[in-house]
Amino acid sequence: MKKLAIALTALAAFTAPALAADMAKAPPRAAPIAYAPSWTGFWISGGFGYGMAQYQHSENNIAAPFALVSTGQDAGGKGWLAKVGVGGDYQFAGPYGNWVVGVFADADWSNISGQYGFNTTTVPGAQIAGFNLTGQFKNDYSWAIGGRIGYVALPGLLTYFNGGYTQAHFEGNTFFNTDAPAAPLLTGISLGSHTRNGWFLGGGTEYSVSQLPGLFWKNEVRFSDFGNRTHTLVCTTAVGCGVGNVLTQTSRAYEQKATTELVYRFNWGGPVVAKY
Repeated sequence: MKKLAIALTALAAFTAPALAADMAKAPPRAAPIAYAPSWTGFWISGGFGYGMAQYQHSENNIAAPFALVSTGQDAGGKGWLAKVGVGGDYQFAGPYGNWVVGVFADADWSNISGQYGFNTTTVPGAQIAGFNLTGQFKNDYSWAIGGRIGYVALPGLLTYFNGGYTQAHFEGNTFFNTDAPAAPLLTGISLGSHTRNGWFLGGGTEYSVSQLPGLFWKNEVRFSDFGNRTHTLVCTTAVGCGVGNVLTQTSRAYEQKATTELVYRFNWGGPVVAKY
């Protein structure tokens, strides 16, 4: 009996370390789960940006033989803008789950402006011959509606392209005669305020701010073409230019805008999606 007790004691002494080592090993931890937001749902946005414009113009005498006053002149403009938007997106499921499509509308208020001028010395028989005119173009607000298609490149990062219809409003202005010896003088020739219709193409990124659920940071660059427009320049005073229509102006406007915005997603269309 004593021999059996000694044998069992020796066996326990040899096996205890091995059992302790096995017990000390913690079970393997499950791989962490990375959460990515759902891009399905409605959203609102707001931010600011900077814009640059190109204004191409030429002028003709309004009376026969409709002589060309200036041809193919370009003017540049620039300025800041504030922007708001609203839209909705849908993220596909299954093998196409990285693709997102959406529609949106946005508007901005801006001071994108620049100076331009032309000379009327070549106008045959015009009442305003001899003027060297300068004026200002200014885009003070715009709006757009369109769609976009995006790809979720990384969890929480959407890259996209967009396009659609846009309209911009340009303020009216009265031209100055810079040939005045002392200081530029008002000529009474004016161009009324007007709207321009066009199209736009753009692209950007949208990134989830993980510390604040529902909040995203969007950065976008957009190019807009507002097409050709012909306007009548009107003289409003009998001194210098005579009352009535005096010139026609044919112009085309382009704009490039870069904006940064905060986006809040309501995620009404779906919950947060877990990526394993």
